[in-house]
Amino acid sequence: MTYGWRGNLILSKLAQGHTYGEAAKAAGITRQALWKRMNASLDFALAVVAARETGKDERTFRLWLRHPFRGLRPPSGKGHGGKPRFAYGRR
Repeated sequence: MTYGWRGNLILSKLAQGHTYGEAAKAAGITRQALWKRMNASLDFALAVVAARETGKDERTFRLWLRHPFRGLRPPSGKGHGGKPRFAYGRR
């Protein structure tokens, strides 16, 4: 089925592992417009789901590359290196 040049571009970007926002930006529309188009056409929505399934592994890898803790231990948020400050029950 034909979805126009924007629809085909969106489907190809999603199959390559891009996110909804990246695919919509490449087509020159907003993410919300993409969702409206999916809600208006069941065929297009099913094609989007199939394209996202195709690009699932690549998308997971791309998001992992952008993750701020990639290769690092996440911060504990305690401000003292994750070690307990007090030894309870001892003096």
